[in-house]
Amino acid sequence: MSNRLFQGLIHQMRDTMDCVIGVVDSTATIIACSELTKIGTTNEFVSLDLSDSHDIFVRDGYTYKPFGSHIKPDYAVFVEGTDDNAAKYANIMAITLSSIKQYYDEKYDRNNFIKNVVLDNVLPGDIVVKARELHFKTVRRSPKRLHRRVFARKSDL
Repeated sequence: MSNRLFQGLIHQMRDTMDCVIGVVDSTATIIACSELTKIGTTNEFVSLDLSDSHDIFVRDGYTYKPFGSHIKPDYAVFVEGTDDNAAKYANIMAITLSSIKQYYDEKYDRNNFIKNVVLDNVLPGDIVVKARELHFKTVRRSPKRLHRRVFARKSDL
């Protein structure tokens, strides 16, 4: 699912930058790229460097910047070129994609949704819509009965 998110952003950025840009995953497979023919190809040399750290590195004429929320980076941005501009572009793209990925994960996180329902941070009418988006089993009760049931359990605590 994040592949489509990354590809949409790369597609928007490609007109601004005059070079090839993209994202590789932890297995060094290109999951998003400004050149559509490169999507799905792999590079074994990159996968060895992704496990090291979040520092910028250069391989085969491309500048890579790993990013992700874990100790071991999940993804890396690549920019064609080895100069300072390529490094700056890679840093900016890594920050942007990392923030958007974090927002995307929080928005579609089932546990976060359940926590918000229990804490009454979701409007009653939005509960059913959001539950459908997150692919919960459908409830055949009306939203009001579901909402009352959540409050009844909350008050039991």
